[in-house]
Order: sequence, then C-alpha cells, then structure tokens
Amino acid sequence: MTELLLARAAIADLVHTYALHVRTGNGSRCADLFTDDAFFEIREAFVSNGDAARVRARLEGKEAIASYVSRTATPEARVCPFIYNLLIDVHGRNATSNCLMTTLVWSSGHQLVGEYRDSFRFDDRWRFSSRVFTILGEFALAPVTPTTR
Repeated sequence: MTELLLARAAIADLVHTYALHVRTGNGSRCADLFTDDAFFEIREAFVSNGDAARVRARLEGKEAIASYVSRTATPEARVCPFIYNLLIDVHGRNATSNCLMTTLVWSSGHQLVGEYRDSFRFDDRWRFSSRVFTILGEFALAPVTPTTR
C-alpha cells in the first residue's frame, strides 16, 4: 500500500510540475518529464458540435514535445493551466491517469477546457510515456477594465 501511495504522489507531482513549467514559460524543462519514446497528441472534440475527436498535432519524442511546449508556453503569453479531478491508476511500473484542465491566457483573455489522458512508466523515476490532450471547448473572456476608487 505504501508503494502505491508513493507512486500516486510522484505521478501527481509530475502532472503538476508540467503545469508549473507551462505557467512559468519554462517549456524546455519539460523534456526531462517524458520518456525518450514518449508521444504527445493534441485533439479537439468540442462538446458543442458532438463530432469525434480530430487530431490537431502529434509530437514524437521528448525533445519534440519540449520544443512544442517551449513555443506555446512563453512568458509573454502567460498561460496559466489549472488541473482538476486527477485520478491515477498504478499497475506495477506503469500507470495511467485522467484529469481535466482549464487554462487562462492572460494576454488575450482566452480560456481553454480540456481533458488529459496520460500514461506513465517508471524507470529511474516516473515519467510521461504519453499525453493525449483533448480540447473540449474554447472561450473568450470579457476583458476587465481597471476601476478607480
């Protein structure tokens, strides 16, 4: 039971560390979070139209993934991901998880809602072996104007 709890805690930390690197604009630091043979797929399956998921992008290998995250997670864009409902299932040296994510892009007031389905492998530590992110919806938030008191 202790090993299971330690694995779940390490995997939860991995998921949140990825979000931290995105939020702080340090996408290049994500490479070490993935196995060498990992893939990352971005899909869209908007709830409003009910269509099957369409693949937007598929990245193969941890360097390609880190490069992509670096391009999309810059300090100028100020992307702020929030992770919810993280469920982790551990089977020995492999694991899977599912979670919801909302993100705010501060510069544009854009919000994205999606779901991650992740796979993990333990070698010297837990790493992502795959990430599949499905976009469920995108929204434009109304800008907030400063008020004077």
